[in-house]
Amino acid sequence: MVQRKIDKNQSKLGIVTLDSNIPKDHISRFVVDFIDEVYPMLNIKEPKKKKGRESLPIYSMLKLLVYAKIEHVESAKYIADMARYHEIYRFVSDDV
Repeated sequence: MVQRKIDKNQSKLGIVTLDSNIPKDHISRFVVDFIDEVYPMLNIKEPKKKKGRESLPIYSMLKLLVYAKIEHVESAKYIADMARYHEIYRFVSDDV
């Protein structure tokens, strides 16, 4: 039987979820839980398009805007960039 040499410095493949690096007591978790709980009570009707690209989910965008307002972010360009590259914003917006 041939034994393989083990290299302790070798990087390993692991599955990382969006919320793995976010602390359990972070305000973003409260925002996500709160919107998930309250959104059905708002009775918001999502329009269904017949043509073109599907619109983004309203509840995900609502979570993103509420969290951005808590962080005192007003710029739509900055919110879009953060939702694309920042882990917490990606978690809040369901990585849309």
